[in-house]
Amino acid sequence: MAEITVVRLEQYPAEEPTGWAVGFNVMSSNGRSFYVDTVVSFDKAKTDEDAVNVALQELNEQIKSRVEDLEKKPTVLGKKITL
Repeated sequence: MAEITVVRLEQYPAEEPTGWAVGFNVMSSNGRSFYVDTVVSFDKAKTDEDAVNVALQELNEQIKSRVEDLEKKPTVLGKKITL
């Protein structure tokens, strides 16, 4: 299971915005992580909460696939290394 955190939420582009830029940090169960983002048009989301929900729906399969790939790799965070 992945932990997903909203780390970007702003109207986009800065000049004459047409939507919301929504970005997420995703942490897999083995400590590996990545960032993913998308732009949600104002037509699809009127509020920032709507934008987050729409972005998650749009990115759902991409996030799941990437998490599955990362969880196949060994855990490296917290690994003790001796020199």
